[in-house]
Amino acid sequence: MHSTADPQSEPSTAPESTASSSSTRSSAAASAAAPAAAPPVAAAAAAPAPPARPSIAELDELRFKLDPSVERWRTRETMLIAAISDPKDDKTASSDLPGVTRRLADVLPRLLPAGGPGAVAADPQRAAHWAYHLVRHLGFNGLAFAGFAAHDLVERLQQLQRQAAGGGSGSGSGSSGSSSRTAVRTPFEKLLESGETELAYRLNDFIEAVDQDYEAIKAGAYPLPWDMTSPRHRQYRPAYVAASSAAYVAEWVKITQRRLAKQPEPLWLDGGKLYPQYYSKTFHFQTDGWFSARSAFVYETTTETLFSGLQDIMQRTALLPVADFVREAESGSGPASSASGASERSPAQLRLLEVAAGTGRFHTFIKAHLSPFYLARARNNMRYWRSLRAPGRSLGGVDETGTEFLQTAAEDIAAPDESFDIVVCVYLFHELPEAVRRRAVSEFARVLRPGGLLVLTDSVQLGDRPGMERNLDVFGDFNEPYYRSFLSCDLGAMGEEAGLVPDGKWVNLVTKTLSFRKPAVGEALATAPAV
Repeated sequence: MHSTADPQSEPSTAPESTASSSSTRSSAAASAAAPAAAPPVAAAAAAPAPPARPSIAELDELRFKLDPSVERWRTRETMLIAAISDPKDDKTASSDLPGVTRRLADVLPRLLPAGGPGAVAADPQRAAHWAYHLVRHLGFNGLAFAGFAAHDLVERLQQLQRQAAGGGSGSGSGSSGSSSRTAVRTPFEKLLESGETELAYRLNDFIEAVDQDYEAIKAGAYPLPWDMTSPRHRQYRPAYVAASSAAYVAEWVKITQRRLAKQPEPLWLDGGKLYPQYYSKTFHFQTDGWFSARSAFVYETTTETLFSGLQDIMQRTALLPVADFVREAESGSGPASSASGASERSPAQLRLLEVAAGTGRFHTFIKAHLSPFYLARARNNMRYWRSLRAPGRSLGGVDETGTEFLQTAAEDIAAPDESFDIVVCVYLFHELPEAVRRRAVSEFARVLRPGGLLVLTDSVQLGDRPGMERNLDVFGDFNEPYYRSFLSCDLGAMGEEAGLVPDGKWVNLVTKTLSFRKPAVGEALATAPAV
């Protein structure tokens, strides 16, 4: 999808989206024939061990300007959902970082506004932002609990059916191994065992994430979430909430069964050469992969529930470099003003391309995906945004939403050279093979105008969150074959290889954002530092 871009001005501005092994040797001195009285030859000293390879976070530090949020989250400990780890795995949060609150009673007082009613009166916008996200956070946590409980109930009922049919307690196809219930805990049982500690961790992270989000709003980087400030939004309608929740619970039961059995559902559609091979995988074990309207409908609820209703906040870190770029273009100073033709266009005329726009939800906040079903859902979301935020206004583009839709692969974008001022890509690279990531970055650089901005937002990587690193790879168990390689993928180096200049880095919870600039005409190309 692509559109004009300004994160602070909703109706008039909206972005566009499409969709070696090494061996060590020890050397010993060989003694040639020598007189008996000669002293023995001393063994040669062992070669020094090669220096440890820097973590991705350390490499980022050499290339990018670090926002304070990077240190804010680097020193925090987070406990991933116990129920999504392997049933035979007793991974827990590490205890290496100081000041971690594991008791719910210690966290709950922090949920109340500091300063009491006076503080609420002094900044009612902050209070409203806090209350909205707290209800959202608790609601999605409750939905996650219901999903795991439903899976547990279905497994027990299926076990009883097998026993009644004379099959004993053996597990059937798609089962999570109920026959070993005494030895292997179900996800729901693991969740109950760690319930208080896990909720305490989640609430701690909630407080930090929401505070960081509001700081950006207060600084003018972007407005309050438009869905929060739209009383007629469907998220406030009980019927819509019930329908999306029911769809999530049914889907989560199937996802959990497939994940525990390590058996993804075969894809119903053979796209032949129309789609890249990697795209045909049913990521997350979701039904139909990217290829059905039902998958597109339940996707937002599934991902928000996995991250306790904080996914929107994490994604909004992508707006921070966009906001800086737009301000530069407005003021006529800085790299953005030197972008090809940017000084001759208003911020509302800047062209933004969002690659892998998914259902288009993130795109509504800044106002190409390969799946036509997800593009259709994105179109629906953009129409819905316009009906609530810009009714009756003609913004151009498809359905007068100021947005155009492009079905294309990230590594082969169907757009001319130097046709966009900003390219944004959210949560795509961890689902791409290494070679495709590299080609995609080159494509982003190609379609950017000189002086333009590239924003990559994705999962944190090795070194970004030491307090959760022992559990971070668990996301690879969600039929994410490229996730573990992504954890050690040097995105900064990829950008430099494509001729881009690393710019800034932000972190929020389990999401990181990196920004790059394309050198303006006459500027030197990026050169990689010695690492």
